[in-house]
Amino acid sequence: MRDLVRLFAYTKGLGTLLTVIAAASVLTALLNLAPPFVMKLATDAIVAGSGTDAGVNIGYVVGLVVLLLFVSLVGTALSDTAGVLGDMLAMRMRKQLSSRYYRHILSLPQHYFDSELTGKIINRLNRAITDVTQFIQFFANNLLSMLLVVLISLGIMLYYSWPIAVFMLLLIPIFVYVTAKTSVKWQKYEKQKNKQYDIASGRFAEVVSQVRLVKSFNTETRELKDFDKRFTSMVGITRKQSIYWHSMNAVRGVALGVIYALVFGTLFYQTAKGMLSIGDMVLLIALVQQISGPLQSMSFFIDRYQRAAANSRDYAEAMDEKPEVQDEHNKTTLDAARAKVEFRDVSFAYDDKKQVLHTISFAIEPGAKLALVGESGGGKSTLANLLMRLYSPTKGEVVINGVDTRDVTRVSLRDAIATVFQDAALFSGTVRENIAYARPGATDGEIEKAARAANAWEFVRELPDGLETEIGERGIKLSGGQKQRIAIARALLKDAPILILDEATSSLDSRSEAVVQDALDKLMKGRTVLIIAHRLSTIAHVDTIVTLKKGKVDEVGTPGELARSGGIYAQLLDLQMATSEKAKDKLAKFDMQA
Repeated sequence: MRDLVRLFAYTKGLGTLLTVIAAASVLTALLNLAPPFVMKLATDAIVAGSGTDAGVNIGYVVGLVVLLLFVSLVGTALSDTAGVLGDMLAMRMRKQLSSRYYRHILSLPQHYFDSELTGKIINRLNRAITDVTQFIQFFANNLLSMLLVVLISLGIMLYYSWPIAVFMLLLIPIFVYVTAKTSVKWQKYEKQKNKQYDIASGRFAEVVSQVRLVKSFNTETRELKDFDKRFTSMVGITRKQSIYWHSMNAVRGVALGVIYALVFGTLFYQTAKGMLSIGDMVLLIALVQQISGPLQSMSFFIDRYQRAAANSRDYAEAMDEKPEVQDEHNKTTLDAARAKVEFRDVSFAYDDKKQVLHTISFAIEPGAKLALVGESGGGKSTLANLLMRLYSPTKGEVVINGVDTRDVTRVSLRDAIATVFQDAALFSGTVRENIAYARPGATDGEIEKAARAANAWEFVRELPDGLETEIGERGIKLSGGQKQRIAIARALLKDAPILILDEATSSLDSRSEAVVQDALDKLMKGRTVLIIAHRLSTIAHVDTIVTLKKGKVDEVGTPGELARSGGIYAQLLDLQMATSEKAKDKLAKFDMQA
């Protein structure tokens, strides 16, 4: 319950709407109690007038029918009004909870996404929002009116026949107990299903986004087999879940049948003995039928509550994840003009067991280009992530212009850095949207200028709709070289003083590489550049090379100096000239290509 209340507390401005819905529902419930009394009055009038000289008072009966119609129309209007307001309540709540969740997810540190399934992140939101909003909507539209109908109906029954009231009262604890017990076990089964579904849907999303890879390796059958395996497991769990649920539902049905037999037996007996009139009997039968609906709904309410509580717990767990350490108000804005970047005795570990970097120290002078060379998994990308403050050093500090990056706002730090990754990271949408992602307010002239500088304008203007051409998810409709040039245009438009290049040409053919490299040369001009090297030919003209070995700095020097040192860089230069498989394997170990 605590998580559910807490989740509702995340919303704002819904209290008035909830109150109006509840009030409309209560009025509807009171109106719904009128028809049994109208039926009683009409029945008594017809029975009393039948067989007498005066006959049945038709005007009185017609008046009751008109009253019944009026009550029905008003009740319908109130019910539909509450329904519309309930739908608005649910959607507003969905919007607020979804936005809050999305905002929080975006604030979480990088390591959260490194270890969490994408499918779980998405499905957790869908389940929590759906179940919680349905519960709140049901609560507002039905619970108060349902309780009111039950209590008033039992009070009326007590007035006319206390045995019938007692029998009907017995149904409430039976229904509540059986439903509550059923829902607890049902939720355990549901959690098992959710786990399988999260894994299956997460993998499904990955396969769809990388379908070319799947097809190229002929792994469609294997992927489908694994997908089927997850859903087969869900089918088995559902079978147990359903058998349990319906067996407990049968208990509810038996209890209802026994109680109804006692109620109607008592009702017919008392009427036959003259203890109740025919009209009284009609009234009580109508009330019994009226109570059965809310009692069934009460079990539904308990079930909905259990689901909402369980899924609000998942939502709350995600919200409990600590976001990136917030910038304190006294954090300064980074002045990155003519940026000098320094790593001072930086150590880093992803967890207690895996130390990735050990007392790394080097500097990149303003406007200079520095390349990192080292084994795969040796910490090259980690250093880039530390510079962007996606992670913070375990020890030491990353400094820009003499200021520790932890002492400046993240916004100003990341505004000062542009990135071009090895795998161009594009979104679905238009070419314009992807180039302008760095600066959404950019003019057409600025976008075109960036595209020209990135050697992208020639192919962009030949696309079916130019800048407005849809490129598909992750730029699927573009070639590798085209995607990289769009990514470079985006970085050019950002015009940041610091540039991180995760060797953007390593996966391209020779022709595309030449065009992209020319664009990169323009991009690097006048900026402080950190390059993660994958091809030694592309870093032959950098100012400094830092070689890494087992998470430590091995050598620092110019390409010319390191070519003669006999160290890692010199060995890699020799290997690039070799054609043996052994040489290629060694190069691959260093993320290098010949």
